[in-house]
Amino acid sequence: MPKSIFIDPKEVRKPQILKINNIPINQYKPDIKKEIKKYGEEKLLKIYYDMLIIREFESMLNSIKTQGSYEGIEYNHFGPAHLSIGQEAAAVGQCIPLTIEDFIFGSHRSHGEVLAKCFSAIDELEESELLKIMKFYMDGTCLKAVEKKHKGNIKSLAQDFVLYGVLAEIFGRANGFNKGLGGSMHVFFAPFGSMPNNAIVGGAADISVGAALFKRINRKPSIVICNIGDGSMGCGPVWEAMMLAAMDQYRTLWDKDIGGAPPILFNFFNNFYGMGGQTSGETMGYKILARVGAGVNPENLHAERVDGYNPLTVADAIKRKKKILLKGNGPVLLDTITYRISGHSPSDASSYRTKEEIAAWQETDCIKGYEDYLKKNRIITSNKVDILKQEVTLRITKALRLAASLEISPRINPDFIESVMFSHQYKDRMEQRTPEVLIPKEDNPRVRSLTRKHRFALDGNGKSHPKVKVFTYRDALFEAMLYRFYEDPTMVAYGEENRDWDGAFAVYRGLTDALPYHRLFNTPISEGAIVGSGVGYALSGG
Repeated sequence: MPKSIFIDPKEVRKPQILKINNIPINQYKPDIKKEIKKYGEEKLLKIYYDMLIIREFESMLNSIKTQGSYEGIEYNHFGPAHLSIGQEAAAVGQCIPLTIEDFIFGSHRSHGEVLAKCFSAIDELEESELLKIMKFYMDGTCLKAVEKKHKGNIKSLAQDFVLYGVLAEIFGRANGFNKGLGGSMHVFFAPFGSMPNNAIVGGAADISVGAALFKRINRKPSIVICNIGDGSMGCGPVWEAMMLAAMDQYRTLWDKDIGGAPPILFNFFNNFYGMGGQTSGETMGYKILARVGAGVNPENLHAERVDGYNPLTVADAIKRKKKILLKGNGPVLLDTITYRISGHSPSDASSYRTKEEIAAWQETDCIKGYEDYLKKNRIITSNKVDILKQEVTLRITKALRLAASLEISPRINPDFIESVMFSHQYKDRMEQRTPEVLIPKEDNPRVRSLTRKHRFALDGNGKSHPKVKVFTYRDALFEAMLYRFYEDPTMVAYGEENRDWDGAFAVYRGLTDALPYHRLFNTPISEGAIVGSGVGYALSGG
């Protein structure tokens, strides 16, 4: 559609051979000297601790679901619990290079990702900032529940705060991070960059792209990671999201100072199963998931397969890919291999896989493997391991005791949802900077033409004006949008045939004259991604 891009028949019809670049697979080489220099021994230990926290948290939920108790605390949880036992290294490793400004979106199996991102943020932030966030969030409700009789520093308190807030949310309690309205499959904590998870398989893909568009268009130097499973590769929204994220126009038509493509990393936690369908050899044809990147753009989406059973492997990959994204050269696809030793849910008998396969993965358990690596290099001792495991169990037990108590963690009044359906607030603009436009509003050709139209259908004698001279619905829509574009710098419009074509029924006629490409642009015929990305853009502050 853009006249600036000429489609030359001589060029597109000439014989050629399409060459596809190589895709790296499991190329990381452990080097303890370099890793100590890069992270320090204390951080290497903290990585192990965070993995233990996630494993025990998920094991506690499994015990609650299957036995009705954990460490002597009885509780019946009737809600869902899609556990990620076995995937801890992939979740923790991912968050090592991230900052609080980087976002992660997840799926129905994202408890571990939320905990990893929040614990990473706790490591990053100063204690004063942590305390401020905890006191401000929900007027300090979560904080009040955990700070009584707490012994330890602010960072230790923040860990209790996160574990309690997540677990109370899973149990549907008013003190949960999302007032109990999100539950297990939607829990999030935005102040730490853990954004809403999505129970729909692949549903986070297009929402994540919207968040990445917000960051690129509004010049926020950070990235977005979309965490989804290998089973979601068969879902339309995932493909639509990748197409939207990889459009050529980010480099060919958008102003160079915008910075390129949206900084989105599609991370597939590849545990080789959907629910029971095995993506490797049964329900998919890619053999190696990273291969899919070759079908999207010439860079193969910078695709790579990495060993998600080593947290340092994942951290290395995320750090490298983050640099690519910040330079505007994304999007990126990461095939992070892992394995869920737990079933799809606690009621899953794993009838679709053999005991031998599960045992083989348990023998190479990511936590035991990393623990052995630290022991081998004299960073941790067996005694220290026992101490950490005891500490973790006590911390998880405390969170469960608080979250299970109806006195400390009451259920929310069902009428509460009425109060949060709408904000009952009005904002002129989402940010205070000057909106980027091409011409003054009054110089817009359509604005000028509208001054000559009648805004009432009848003249002074009650006779109808000619239809072509009457202000119409399409004019009203245009006028309202144009006004907002000149008021709110974060406002954008995108979809099918919006720019140059002027949109359906010419509602957008005149906007091409007024707005730069990054505020008005065309998209693929991907209605799901158009709507879903709009949700992600709005969630991020636009």
